Amino acid sequence: MDGKTAPTAQLQKGTAPAGRPAVVCRGVFMKIRNKEILRDVSFRVDQGQIVGLLGPNGAGKSTLLRLVAGLTPPTAGVVELFGEPAGVPALRYLSFLPDRGKLPGWVTVGEWFRLARDIYPDWDPDHAEELAEFLKVRRTARMSTLSRGEEARVQLLTCLARRAPLVVLDEPFTGVDMISREQIASSVIADFAGGSRTFIIATHDIREMENLFNQVILIGEGRILALEDVEALRARGRSVESRYREVFS
Repeated sequence: MDGKTAPTAQLQKGTAPAGRPAVVCRGVFMKIRNKEILRDVSFRVDQGQIVGLLGPNGAGKSTLLRLVAGLTPPTAGVVELFGEPAGVPALRYLSFLPDRGKLPGWVTVGEWFRLARDIYPDWDPDHAEELAEFLKVRRTARMSTLSRGEEARVQLLTCLARRAPLVVLDEPFTGVDMISREQIASSVIADFAGGSRTFIIATHDIREMENLFNQVILIGEGRILALEDVEALRARGRSVESRYREVFS
């Protein structure tokens, strides 16, 4: 790191209803073309947590996050954000970075910032500029010319520059270099510390990320296999990585 202080998000007060959990899933099932992807998934994420969603490839992580984002309804069960059903009405609470998401390649980064200001009612241009400086984003570069790490940083910036109280990140580190991973992790920590953000992060980078997590959800073959409080794990002399290996070995 270069010693710069990570920017801090300033969320508007009252963006999320007080006292309600950020996410609730109850008895969620999901079938796609008669294949069962998720089976009886139930968990709760309280406000102000950083939660890791961990599991091997094909475990159902991305499908679950798409349900949380309201992009598709579950086959059965309930998904709620801040007490409201996931879907279009609840989008005001959510900033979602999908796995392998793409931004328009024909615009420059600076032009994308101006477009995003029109697309997202909760876009914070001042915070976007702070993040751009911290993440070393080149505003004059065309999107199609960005490296994988640069693109990942712009996508993260797009999520964090909004004032949404729930941020959902699906594999934000895929294919990015070590410096980009460090910058992304630092930005997540700063945004978490600066406001009432809640984060759900699906990642394979367990060793690098486990110090961020308050809780972890271990999912395999479409089922929740373990829900762990990270501090409680540490009190037992365990790490998130060791618990992951125990569950999936």
